[in-house]
Amino acid sequence: MQWSYRFRNRLNQLIAVALAATALAACVSPSVDVAPQRLVLNARPNGIAVRATDGTVFITDDLSNSVLSASEGQAFAHYVSIPTVAGQANSLSQLTFINANTLLIERFGYGSASAIFDSPAPDKVQALLGLDPSRHRLGLALAAPGKLLSSWFVKQGKQALEGGVSLLSYDASTHQVVEHDVLKGLSKPVGIVVADDTVFVSDQTQNRVVRVSLQAVLHTTQAIAPDTVVAQIHGPDLMTLDAAGTLYTKCDTHSLCAIASNGTVTVLANDFQDARGVAVDQLHRRLYAIDRASSASGISYLRSFPLGR
Repeated sequence: MQWSYRFRNRLNQLIAVALAATALAACVSPSVDVAPQRLVLNARPNGIAVRATDGTVFITDDLSNSVLSASEGQAFAHYVSIPTVAGQANSLSQLTFINANTLLIERFGYGSASAIFDSPAPDKVQALLGLDPSRHRLGLALAAPGKLLSSWFVKQGKQALEGGVSLLSYDASTHQVVEHDVLKGLSKPVGIVVADDTVFVSDQTQNRVVRVSLQAVLHTTQAIAPDTVVAQIHGPDLMTLDAAGTLYTKCDTHSLCAIASNGTVTVLANDFQDARGVAVDQLHRRLYAIDRASSASGISYLRSFPLGR
């Protein structure tokens, strides 16, 4: 694999038109010369994370049930494999860093084998112990030292989805976890972002992004309901947040949206096959978004948008 320049000129033109038409100057810089805008992936990606210290990009790959990584301008290569589940399709969810080098990888699990894995270095992986494997896990975020937030939902036959967010208190030396439910009243929570004293959660089937105080989540003894709806958008997915306080997530069927701190929603692009994971590279001022092919035989992309200064 290598960075693809085949669509660069045409994509630059399209982005310039979109920026002028939708007044995105507050979110995305008009300059698109800082990086290639679209990378063909020989993978079936979903989650994505960027290492803050050097801008290395990490993506999940359901084809190989592994995580791939790429430094600036380099091809994606194997980083670490995740244990497979016999008789179950591969489905890796969110990635998140808990320190400069330790990556956590979440497995969806299809209601029987959800898990979270700790990877402190290439080809090193250890499952966290004590998690409820019956939960379909999607979002993952560091809430405080030794504490994670995990979004999940459960199904009972064909009944409506019921979901929530749990606080995971873990011991880094033993990998033991204590799971405690902290958010309720959600249907299919997917993305989680923690910023300052706020937790943002995207609820896909309720078509909304909500928020709640981080301190309330960290100190509640029983699950509480989110107190504020940030935005109503169709089908939000995994999320990220930039330094200006703008959220980014999937919206509608084929779009990627920005949600400003005042709740204003702006479409950044409407030509995605299926927008999945998003991540901000603060070092290089870029927003990355997974464009997942609609079929296993299709071509997936990593798309890049320059962020305003």
